[in-house]
Order: sequence, then C-alpha cells, then structure tokens
Amino acid sequence: MGNKATDQVSLFERVPADKRLAWPDIAAILSGVVSSLSKLMGGGIVAFYAGCQMGGVTVAITFVLSFILTYLVGKICYRQGLPNNVVSRYYIFGKKGSAAGSLIWIFVLIGVLAVGTVQLGNAILFAFGWESELARWALFIGISCAWVLMALFGTKVIARMNAVFVVALFCVMGYVVYLIAADGQLLEAATHGILIPGVEPVEGFAYSVNYAIMTSGLLALFAADFTRFARKERDLIPITLTGSLFAIITYVFGALIVFYGFQQSVEYFSAQGMGPELAANAAVTNPGVSLVLASGGIGLAIICLSQMKVETSNSIGGANAVSNLMNSLTGKTVPWAAAVIIANLIGLVFIFGNILDQINAFMSYGSILTTSWCILLITDYYLVRGKMGIGSREIRIGDAEEAVNWRGIITLASVTVVASVLYATGVIAVPFLLVAPATIVLYVILSRLMGA
Repeated sequence: MGNKATDQVSLFERVPADKRLAWPDIAAILSGVVSSLSKLMGGGIVAFYAGCQMGGVTVAITFVLSFILTYLVGKICYRQGLPNNVVSRYYIFGKKGSAAGSLIWIFVLIGVLAVGTVQLGNAILFAFGWESELARWALFIGISCAWVLMALFGTKVIARMNAVFVVALFCVMGYVVYLIAADGQLLEAATHGILIPGVEPVEGFAYSVNYAIMTSGLLALFAADFTRFARKERDLIPITLTGSLFAIITYVFGALIVFYGFQQSVEYFSAQGMGPELAANAAVTNPGVSLVLASGGIGLAIICLSQMKVETSNSIGGANAVSNLMNSLTGKTVPWAAAVIIANLIGLVFIFGNILDQINAFMSYGSILTTSWCILLITDYYLVRGKMGIGSREIRIGDAEEAVNWRGIITLASVTVVASVLYATGVIAVPFLLVAPATIVLYVILSRLMGA
C-alpha cells in the first residue's frame, strides 16, 4: 500500500491529503529497507571489530543519531511535502548546485548497491561451490542485470511482497539464533571481544562508529522521501523510532549470524588464498555465507528475495541521482531506462574496484558525506532560516530557482575535503567529530556574510 501510494506523487508535487499514509505503513517501508545483508554486515563489523561491550556503545550511538537525524530531516520534508533531494535543492544547493547532492547520492547509494550485490553473489558462489573467476564476474553482472529489470518492470511486485520478504528474512535470522543457543554458544556470541587479527581497540571502535554514523545519515536522507507522506507531524516520532529500532535489531541479528558461521567462513575465504586478517574481514562482510551455512537452499532463496526489495530501491534511488545530475549540469533529461542502466554500470565499477576490500574507507568517507548533508540541511532550516531569519522557509514550486547556493556548496566542499584529508592522514579517526560542528559554524558564518 505504501509504495503504491507514493508512486503516484511526483518529486516536485506536494503530497496531497488523499495520498497521506498512516504511520505504520511508512514504518513498514523503513523496516524493510534496514533489513538487508549490508545492515547484517554492520552488526558483524560492530561486534567483531569493536568487541561486544564497545559494540554496545556503538549500537547506542546508532540509535540516538539515527533518531535525531531522521526526525529532524523528516520533519522538514513533512512540512514542505517534498522529498529530501528537492528540499535540499531549494534550500542548500541551488538548481545547478544540486549536482553536489546527486554526486553524494551516487557515491553512497550506488556504493551500498554494489556492496549488496557482492554479498549476494558471494553467498550464491558459496552455496553452489563455484570458484572460477569467470563464474564470479558473470554472476555479478547477471545480478546487476536483474536489478535493472526489477527497477524497470518489477517495482509493483516487490512492493506487494515486501512484508513477506521481511518476515521470511527475520524467521531465518531467528533460526540462526536458535542454532547458536542450541549449541550453548549464545553467551559467548553476545560477550566476545575483538575477533579480527591485528585490530587494536581504538581502531576497531572507530571503524564500527564510522559505519554506524554513515548508516544513520543514509537512513535519515532516505527516510525523508517517505516521511513527507505522514498524516500528522506527531506521526514522525513512531515512524522514526521504528526505523531506528529495526536498524538496531538487524545489527544484533547480524552480530549473531556472523558469529555462527565465522570459523567456516574464514576457512572458505582462506582456501581462496587470503591471509588471516583478510579472511576474517571477508567472513564479517559476507553474512550471506553464514545464512547459507545455517539454512541451506531455503536460506539462499530468502536472501535473494529479501535483497530484491532493498537493491531495487537502491537502484531506483541511484537512477534518480543520475537523472538529477545530468539535468542540473546540462538541462537535459536522461531517459529513465538509461538512468537505471547507468546507475548499475557505476555499481559494477565499484564491484570491479573490490569495494568489500575497501569497506572501511567507503563507510568512513560515506559518513562524512551523509552527515555533512544532514547537518547542513538541519542548520539551514532550523537555525539560519528559522532562528536567524535569513531566507524563507517556504518553498514555492515554479518560482525562479537560485542557480548555486554558494554558502551551502562552499560549506559542504570545505568540510568534506578537510575531514577527508584528516581522516586519510590518521589525524582524526571519527570524522563526524569534526564534520558536525564545522558544518554548523561555517554555514552560519557564511550566511551572516553573504545573506540569503
């Protein structure tokens, strides 16, 4: 019901009263989005790199930050009745400047699409015992073609079966937890320390926190496209709580699932020539292998079905970003089918670049991009346009748009470059500690100097 209704409202149309949705419908969409292999991987990263005790701290950070960012960004989009990309275009980027938002979305969302494709592909390779490099790449390309077809022709089918896929996936995850408990390992699975060779406590904790921050920002930006359909502003609280809670639940399941299949997964990847650290990292970042170990062909089928809903959404979101990027830079419209194909081709580039081997860097730089966008939008709406009265909060669709909001672009670019350099050189382990205050301070100063 939720997706069917949202499909009927264009990006530049405010949500009419008859298309508003009850909060459980919107919450169900978000709960489906956060139940994916990449989120299960997050649970493994948090537990195995930080240890369960410090992982608990990361989980608390995830919940609080997800709730705050999703609620504040979601409220902006609800009040305007417009999706996040359009609101950001009018507020902080400008028409041509919105290319910056599209580039962020392409990097993060298509990157997540690529991660999910590799995880699903590795689960299939493991299940069938395919080992050749040719089979590996043929499978990745075939899966990417499936995402293209689903985005073009299968969205209604996915929408109708979304709830079934989510329930089925959680049933399989529950079964894995049962197996752990039956083996008498549940206490160890919930209390172990760092299990990745060569990882120091501070390093592992920073890694897990960066992942949590990145996914919190991504959830806030993604959820805002659906919170605009809420019937009442107070509905945003249960919607946000549900999305944040399901993210945490998936983390916990992910930590347990990775623990269940860890040793066998390490042996599997070691047999491919990986050293101890690389094999352990591969075992953590491929929770689909553990699910196949636990539940065989049934588990594999459910993984495939559950990934369809997430990766179809990622494919569509990536295609929207490609379309907006081309339109903002050239003024021309890209055919929808071409945009979907381009998005998945970019995903294949990520895959060819072995994105899972670079997952730490991807998540850390992703945390800079998603949170700088969120903090910038929140600062603009609530502080600059709100408390300071610089610029109007009301978006008038059809009015002449500012070509480039230089205050927003300069802030985003400056903070991103500085935080990225400091992270790459090891000066700062958690870029968000710089990104949040620097974004607020710089944007406020530039708004004072440059005005609306």
